[in-house]
Amino acid sequence: MSEPGAGELEDGAQEAPAQVRPALDTRPLAAWWVIFAGLVVGLLFVLTDHMLRATVSLGAALLLAALLRVTLPGTKVGGIAVRGPFVDVVMLVLLGVAVLVSGFTLDLAAR
Repeated sequence: MSEPGAGELEDGAQEAPAQVRPALDTRPLAAWWVIFAGLVVGLLFVLTDHMLRATVSLGAALLLAALLRVTLPGTKVGGIAVRGPFVDVVMLVLLGVAVLVSGFTLDLAAR
């Protein structure tokens, strides 16, 4: 008796070809770490009761993320790229300015 060949079962039937799964469309986080680092620094300032410093670090992280979204190519942006570049930049700038304005205009002193 002969050995079964490649793709052939012992009884002579052909085995089904393996289905190839499409690759997941995952991007590395890349420049997203800028926002995460700003968030961590801001939360550390909140924990130590330095609200103005927390506001500045969070707002600056968002504005820096907007700058990175404008300057970096699409492959290096990573998790910052959510929509189109224009929408991403506008939203990051609006959020950064909103955080800074709210932090500088509200009375955040501990009582």
